[in-house]
Amino acid sequence: MFPFQNNVKLHVAITWLFVLLTLPVTVFFAVFGYQADLLVVDDYSRKFIEKSIKDNVNNARRLIDPIISASRTGAALMRDRPSHFHDASSTDYLHEIVASNEAVYSANAAFADGSFRQVRRAVSAKAIPDQAPPAGTRFTDRYIDTRKKPALDAYRFHGEWGAVLGNSAVPASYDPRVRSYYKDAVQRGAVTVSDVHPFLSSGELGLSVATPVINQGRVLGVFTVDLTLETLSRYLSDNRVTANSITIMLDETAGVIAHSELERGWTHKAADVRVVGAVAERLRGGKDRFVFSAGPDNTEYIATFSPFPKDFNKPWELLIITPTDDFVGLVKSTNRDMMLLGVLAFCLQLALIYRLSKGLSKPIEQLADDVSSIREFNFAKTQQVVSRVREIAGLARAVRMLAQALESFTSYVPRGLVQQLMESGQGTRLGVESRYLTLFFTDLEGFSTLSESEPSQQLLERVSDYFSSVTNAIEREQGTVDKYIGDAVMAFWGAPKRVEGHAYLACVAAVRSQRRMAIRNRDWAAQNMAPLKVRIGIHCDAVLVGNVGSAERVSYTVMGDGVNVAARLEGINKEMGTWVCVSQAVFREAGERLWLRPIDTVTVKGRKGELLIYELLAIRDGDAEVAPTQDEMLLCDMTTQAYTSYAQEHWEQARAAYAAILERFPSDKVAQRMRDQCADRLRGR
Repeated sequence: MFPFQNNVKLHVAITWLFVLLTLPVTVFFAVFGYQADLLVVDDYSRKFIEKSIKDNVNNARRLIDPIISASRTGAALMRDRPSHFHDASSTDYLHEIVASNEAVYSANAAFADGSFRQVRRAVSAKAIPDQAPPAGTRFTDRYIDTRKKPALDAYRFHGEWGAVLGNSAVPASYDPRVRSYYKDAVQRGAVTVSDVHPFLSSGELGLSVATPVINQGRVLGVFTVDLTLETLSRYLSDNRVTANSITIMLDETAGVIAHSELERGWTHKAADVRVVGAVAERLRGGKDRFVFSAGPDNTEYIATFSPFPKDFNKPWELLIITPTDDFVGLVKSTNRDMMLLGVLAFCLQLALIYRLSKGLSKPIEQLADDVSSIREFNFAKTQQVVSRVREIAGLARAVRMLAQALESFTSYVPRGLVQQLMESGQGTRLGVESRYLTLFFTDLEGFSTLSESEPSQQLLERVSDYFSSVTNAIEREQGTVDKYIGDAVMAFWGAPKRVEGHAYLACVAAVRSQRRMAIRNRDWAAQNMAPLKVRIGIHCDAVLVGNVGSAERVSYTVMGDGVNVAARLEGINKEMGTWVCVSQAVFREAGERLWLRPIDTVTVKGRKGELLIYELLAIRDGDAEVAPTQDEMLLCDMTTQAYTSYAQEHWEQARAAYAAILERFPSDKVAQRMRDQCADRLRGR
């Protein structure tokens, strides 16, 4: 490996390495430097070609994806708020869809009763039958309301949006329900893209992206976004790879739908020799990206075929054809002559560097990987490093000892806490400080009874699963696990490392823990085992945090009244029939990002006055694991309204509101308790 028989010092090995490498490399680059430069230029040009083509394919596909997304979003809004599109204010929404994408011609909401709302661009002189729009018209909004008799086809003409230039109305004769885009969308029950067809409003050719609006199995209508072939071709023309490249949209028969050279679009069969050559070469070779020659001068081109997304529901493709000379030109012809010499020089250099550096670099790289793994507490990835260099061998032994010591230490202290203490630089110095933290307590319902009836080993495995689920959720949200107390977990956020939004993160960890335990409980139920139900209490307060103990043994923990409140909130769950109970302080810190419902005011032992508490059900802006269900959102809204009446001492109104909750959620203990309290207040008048 090295020209040494025994272990040598690192600086000696490095000196020999530089002597062996510097002289030949210097001579090589002095003589053949310009050839290497040409090789770099060629390599850069090739990479630029690939990147430019990839970017253009992505740009063209991004033309279609927002249109599909806009159609789906409009359909969802129409499903949830169908009356919105009967209101004139909905035209602002439709105009935003049209104005935000230059390829969009119009956005339409067609109802199952024949009503119709549309905003479209003014792309021709035609606006309504036998009448031209006012001069300067840029947008037209149209509305047919079949609920009124006789139904009128009403128009408003805009210059800049909102600047109305005129109005018009004629008896309604247009029925969107008989149009093919409407029928196809309803029949398929999914987003559909129409074939090329003329728009009645302008006579231009285009496509319609239509999404059916279905609510509980009933068709409410269809939301459609239209685009003309002219705007498609203009978009392709404006987003070419190079000035001489072309972009074409092809249908399943290789017919040209849109062409970046506008005059070549809208022909059923491709007449462009470049397109014909590319399609023929693709059929012959079966590849989607290749180089071919076409035209009277036998010009070399790069062709790339890219299919549209699957949810476009059309087997159409984008074809990009680019002359190779646009990228490399003269450099390519020059580099072709020097390629062989450049490759040979590169191989010689690579072989020399590899032979002389392998022995030194490999163990150093392994040790660097080991240190990174140790820093992340991933001890399984550490390696047995062997080196003939004395310093590296000694460093390897020290790294192994460090890994063994730290692995033993983290078996007794939570890894997250150790890692945060290392990053904070606080270490094990005794001392505490006052800091505003979020405190978090969990406990298992009926654990004592369960421990008497279930085999010890089985219960131990299940409790370990519970600890793992909760701990992982806490650490994922940057929390610190303080300790395990029997079947309880105590954690906090904001120390030793300060964390922004720690109240919100604690709530996310709580919901994530509940959701994961729900999955584990379903698995255990399938094995005829009783569930492990977790109760959680969360509170924000100023507490003392730091290293507490003696010089021989310390514990990093929190102390103060806030800790007692968080523990009390966990216990209050049992009284209230809830699972995650949070304080008013948590509500103030993060309430707008949570799905909460007010429970009641309670008195906490050791505190004066009452404390308003809430039940946490889900996270408003979180991932799918912590997202709310429809029932949870409804329960939060209904309970908030009921408690508002209760807090204002409108006892009869509050009792009725809680009774309504029980009709929808018969087993809700919070509503039962509050309904009874309202009844008691009414009897005590």
